[in-house]
Amino acid sequence: MMLLAAETNLRRPSLNADAYGRYYTPSQVSQTLIDAITGMRPKLILELGCGQGALACAAQGKWARANYITVDTDLAAMSALKESATYASHTHHIHDALDDALADRIGVPLASVDVGLCNPPYVRPRWRSSFGHILEDAGLSGTLQSVHDAGADLLFIAQNLRLLKQRGKLGLILPDGLITGEKYRGVRHALLREHLVELVVQLPRRVFKGTEAQTHLLVLSKLSGETQEVALSQMSDNGELSATIVVPADLAKHRLDYGFHAMGSSTSRPRSKCAHKITIGNVVQELIRGTTSSSQIRSCPLPVFHLGDFPFPSEFTDGPQVPSKFIQPHSKTTIQQRSYKFARAGDILIARIGRNLQHKVCLLPRGVCVISDCIYAVRAAPEYRQILLAYLVSEDGKIALEAASHGVGAKYLSRADVLSIVLPD
Repeated sequence: MMLLAAETNLRRPSLNADAYGRYYTPSQVSQTLIDAITGMRPKLILELGCGQGALACAAQGKWARANYITVDTDLAAMSALKESATYASHTHHIHDALDDALADRIGVPLASVDVGLCNPPYVRPRWRSSFGHILEDAGLSGTLQSVHDAGADLLFIAQNLRLLKQRGKLGLILPDGLITGEKYRGVRHALLREHLVELVVQLPRRVFKGTEAQTHLLVLSKLSGETQEVALSQMSDNGELSATIVVPADLAKHRLDYGFHAMGSSTSRPRSKCAHKITIGNVVQELIRGTTSSSQIRSCPLPVFHLGDFPFPSEFTDGPQVPSKFIQPHSKTTIQQRSYKFARAGDILIARIGRNLQHKVCLLPRGVCVISDCIYAVRAAPEYRQILLAYLVSEDGKIALEAASHGVGAKYLSRADVLSIVLPD
């Protein structure tokens, strides 16, 4: 049987996961995912990239009579499974789960699995032409600008869809990128269009030991009709699930995370009834990103406003403002105008990246200011300027910025993230 060594199979190994890019699933998360898969009496359950078999073990408590098949390329996984598994019928295969001929290798015909379970490794495998076949079979080959951008998460989704029967259920643990990233909007659109996405649960950060990565549970039913709306929930640090909010598919394709959509709803009102809320995109005239990198700041003939230059809100009685040393008269815009991006009087500056970006907001009260590539200048219509500034520096505004951000450690905001933030009534 084919076994690919971790050091040759991975293009971008994870720094904190094991050699195969795996973060092992806590029992609480495994059980929550299994509980979310309803309406099934499965005969065959498959876990690809199973590691120690946490998901399959949790499933056995619910479906004791099912047949279980687990697959992992790691030789050590077999011994771990023998110690933890108590399946009545269980077959384990030491094999590459992303082999396009996997169905033949493990004796499981395509479109025959009742329930698929998967916590994909957090890596990007070295591209193989056979990956294109897997994505094509699953209807996901056209969802990215380049198929070479497909990470293990997307490839494992595609492989599971190939093996899953129609109306079979797929339970996944996915990274934040697939759920919220602009790059993966096409993936979300395809999943919502072709399958019934039933539930997405936003997990607490640090739920997986060794990483702060934001992760989510997702349950879908294969080819069970186009998704009309998705139920979203959030798990607290103590494992409790919030009440669900319901998001229509046209909003869900933009983002599928509870934290973002919950900002536009209350506990008694689903997000779908808030589709006509005013967003930042409705009130801004322009959103400008600086172009000066941190390494270029010293060579700029004018002071450059950067991440460390945001003032403390307590320094100003009427809201935080850009310190005067960065403010220049309008005539200064003629200096290297094509090389630098300028904010102008009335613009609201916000941090684009950073661990605490939600706390970095201020107003440019006059003149112009050169901004770095880590800064957005939000140019709102005059009648909304003070309203927007007051909201962004409020506690609710900070929560909204944090909910809209992505990433591990140093978070980031895309243009779409900023423009999609819903303003209060």
